Amino acid sequence: MKLFALPKLLKQKRFGKNVINHFVMDTSHVRVKSMELQNEQLLVTLEDESVLCIIHEAKRKKIPAYAKVLTASVKPTLKLLADNSVEYKWLKFPGIDTFNPEIVRQSWWNKFHFVEEDLSQNIMGLRKPQIAAIYNILSHWKVGEGIGTVVMPTGTGKTETMLSALIANRCEKLLVTVPTDPLREQIADKFIELGYLQDKKFNIVESEAHKPIVGILYENFKVSEDLEQFIDKCNVIITTMDLISSGTPEIQRLLAQKISHLFIDEAHHVKAPSWQSFRNLCKPTKVLQFTATPFRNDGLSIDGTFIFNYSLKQAQEDGYFKKINLIQVNEWSNEKADQVISIAAIEQLRSDLEKKFDHILMARCNTQRKANEVFKIYNQYSEFNPVIIHTGISSKERSESKQKIISRESRIVVCVDMLGEGFDLPNLKIAAFHDIRKSLPITLQLAGRFTRTKADNSLGEASIVVNLRDSDVTAELEDFYALGADWNSILPRVSTTRISQEIDFNEFLNGFEDLDSSKIPFQSLTPALSVVVYKNKTNAWAPLNFEEGIPDIENLDYLFHSINRKKQALIVITGKKARIDWGHSKDIYDIVWNLYVVYWETKNNLLFINASDNTGSYRELANALIGEDSQLIQKLDVFKTFFGINRVKLQNVGLKEWLGKNSSFTMKTGHDIEKALDRASTEKAEKAFVFGAGYENGKKVSIGCSYKGRIWSRSKADIHDLTEWCDAVGKKVIRDDIDPNIILRDTLTPNSVSTKPASIPFAVEWNEFVYLEPETRITFLLDTNCEIFNIDIELGVEIESPEYYFNLVTPDQTVKLRIKLFNRDDYNDFQVEVLGNPSKPYFVQIGKKQIAVETFFYEYPPTFWLVDGSSICGNDYVQLKQLIKHYPKDQIIGRKWPGVDISKEAQGIEPKITDSIQYHIIQELKQADFDIIYDDDYSGEIADIITIRADEEKINIQLYHLKYGKGGKANTRIDNLYEVCGQAMKSVNWVFKDSKEFFGHLMRREIKKRKGKQCSRIELGTKEKLIQLKDWARRKFPVEFEIFIIQPGLSASTASIDQLTLLGVVESYIKERANIRLTVISSE
Repeated sequence: MKLFALPKLLKQKRFGKNVINHFVMDTSHVRVKSMELQNEQLLVTLEDESVLCIIHEAKRKKIPAYAKVLTASVKPTLKLLADNSVEYKWLKFPGIDTFNPEIVRQSWWNKFHFVEEDLSQNIMGLRKPQIAAIYNILSHWKVGEGIGTVVMPTGTGKTETMLSALIANRCEKLLVTVPTDPLREQIADKFIELGYLQDKKFNIVESEAHKPIVGILYENFKVSEDLEQFIDKCNVIITTMDLISSGTPEIQRLLAQKISHLFIDEAHHVKAPSWQSFRNLCKPTKVLQFTATPFRNDGLSIDGTFIFNYSLKQAQEDGYFKKINLIQVNEWSNEKADQVISIAAIEQLRSDLEKKFDHILMARCNTQRKANEVFKIYNQYSEFNPVIIHTGISSKERSESKQKIISRESRIVVCVDMLGEGFDLPNLKIAAFHDIRKSLPITLQLAGRFTRTKADNSLGEASIVVNLRDSDVTAELEDFYALGADWNSILPRVSTTRISQEIDFNEFLNGFEDLDSSKIPFQSLTPALSVVVYKNKTNAWAPLNFEEGIPDIENLDYLFHSINRKKQALIVITGKKARIDWGHSKDIYDIVWNLYVVYWETKNNLLFINASDNTGSYRELANALIGEDSQLIQKLDVFKTFFGINRVKLQNVGLKEWLGKNSSFTMKTGHDIEKALDRASTEKAEKAFVFGAGYENGKKVSIGCSYKGRIWSRSKADIHDLTEWCDAVGKKVIRDDIDPNIILRDTLTPNSVSTKPASIPFAVEWNEFVYLEPETRITFLLDTNCEIFNIDIELGVEIESPEYYFNLVTPDQTVKLRIKLFNRDDYNDFQVEVLGNPSKPYFVQIGKKQIAVETFFYEYPPTFWLVDGSSICGNDYVQLKQLIKHYPKDQIIGRKWPGVDISKEAQGIEPKITDSIQYHIIQELKQADFDIIYDDDYSGEIADIITIRADEEKINIQLYHLKYGKGGKANTRIDNLYEVCGQAMKSVNWVFKDSKEFFGHLMRREIKKRKGKQCSRIELGTKEKLIQLKDWARRKFPVEFEIFIIQPGLSASTASIDQLTLLGVVESYIKERANIRLTVISSE
């Protein structure tokens, strides 16, 4: 008997754009007993004696009376079955109209088997994480509480886990939501065919079990009855989160009522409030969230209970991920980077294909414009027939391009965002990052995409090509893009750490009671860091008594509270209707919401109260919670929060001034702060509040405190971080050994001036704004364009002028500028002028914004440092409070300078000036044990010489500032020190810049150029070592700095008082601001 392949049977019914699919029968082979041709109908008698009628598709309007009818693409003949090119479709099938969701569901009874994969025994089945996840899901549905979250890395079988849960539990009505349209199509195909669960090689679900009837929603129903009819005909409904969110409340309520279970796929995507409200309509225990990365880029967390977490480390150990080979290129030129990346990627593709690995290369870009540019590069390799995919081309073109990849007609695809979430092609094994993904969730998903395995095929290892130059990433991603990084060890470690943090936060939230009853999701709460603090005279608290401490509670329209007894935290949310300002309708009103976060810190027995309205001391609430003996921490004690913060700059001071029996309040900002603090030190005024910023533990922080007891920062945080901030505040305010008066006494406060102070300027430096910006963002458009890392700002020649002069020095020109102070109408101001009548206006480019040079220096005026330690920035004149000590003469290292002409400072470019100070010092440093010696001389320098050395505990960076001796010999001239002291002070700013900026500066300037000549600035070491040290500084070792002033024109034995005073100013500034030692080297 002949074998005949019966086509698969997919029944479809449309409701507008929405469609219901039922995969009734897969392709199967039957034995043919006999055939006869009657009236253009081929009647085929099968082995079981049933008759199959085949007609031409053109005759389909007249359906024969036979139970089984197929249409053929050609007219039937007795030789029809021998023609393999004929396409068949079912027109009629016995019992097809009798199927309904309940019959399908009943067919699943006892048809699911926990078959575990064992490749050593050639047993195909469910993977270990899939079986574990299914058991946890079934257990959660039986005895669990709340929403369940399942964490499975990309590539470990998340979709088949969903299918298994559907069949094993015999879910009545399952709704599956996905974030994107392409993922809706992909997951719908899986549910329609039940993935591989009924594949004979697996036999996880018996063939007698009917496949689910799957409805796909593409548009919302306008009439709820139509939706109800649609749902009634389905076992599974699949749609997107956005579509549900856009439905009417009536449609959402009906959908929530009709479904029995909800699966949320890719749950890490941002959740709109409307989507949240729909999810809250569903029974929490029947809601499952599936994700590979349970944390979001917007900083919010995924709620629900983590019922299963299969770590990336476990997946790696269990062999579900192939090894990743990281191919690193190092190209600092933006123009060449894409070409260099493509060459490395193509080389890897050719190598893999030669080894018979069926690999595909994906080149990933951030934008469509970049993708189009990169495609031109890859299109040169015509033998691989590259294609491009992004939303800028038609859906038809995208579909055709994907098909070319799948069929291997193309081996290279250039795309934006990894072909869309959920695209499943294990043969994608080479990734070329033309733009680095700068978020951890996307990085982890990408890793899963490229490292997944296939049981029936040896795919080889994955390769990822990155440019080390393009590594401006978040701290948690720094390890991934370090020189020599091993993704195979970094991925599981970083993923496990990040997911553990989410689980900790989730457990903190789950410690609160009745969270589901809150109208406002706790994950989205980001209270301001602002509290009042009470000393608890008892050893307990009564959080349930909070109602006694909230005023007018009986008139509230909404009240919710939750207690975390383990963490001793209470959250209260209140809402009250309020009249609108623009009308008098009773039906239209505002709701005024208030949030209270109360935390009892048991170690120091302190009660912290945070409230969204930030008014009052909440004494009634404190009394209700810890008793009427509670004691508010206020008055001078709150100013203890400034303890440990260095070089504090006050920004606001509020004063309460006493005039007889009356008092008045004044707030002072900027220039008036100095007077305000002076008055606060007398009996006529007290500090009402103080706010400022400074440096604590190497980080810039802000802190404010009020005499009445409020303590705050400008930051916001989630409620977990708020409690940790409270812990840090509590440690200070409880200490008896801190004197708050002393803390504020030496704060730096500006006075506004309209005339130049008497003290002589010795240095000028960029405004703080410049140091906070990446160097690559600021370019000066002068006679030629020059990036800021190649520009110096230097003090101009003043000759007792009433103005301040400074110069911009580039490799090609010097631009002279002047700042003139004046007073107009009792308002102090200043003006910036470019001198010398340039041939065109000069501009500064900051990112994409362009402003005139004069405007730039008016908005961001440079700071002039004066020899008495004071400084002036625009009109703001800041004097030091304490007396500056002279630099100890006995600490100056005096030495001889044999073979050195001390009137020659720089060594230049080949041939080097061998009798210069710089050349001589470099040769001496080469005798020591440094990893890098770097010549950073010329415009834009950090220092004249930089040395870097790493040991087992830290990275030591030494900055050497050199200056030639005026007159060619040592003397007591103070101007011998002006420039070198200014350079030393300016270099302190690099201590506070991110290490990637410091090392990026060195990499960008690695080639030293002057007058047509060039050479490497690296005097000792290699570029590769410099990159390695950059990576160590960012992720492994702490960095410590030392600063050296080398001036042979200074004599250690005859240094003048003026010289020692100036060195004392520099030493004090460097020590107080950065806690760095200054070393001075001179002549004897």
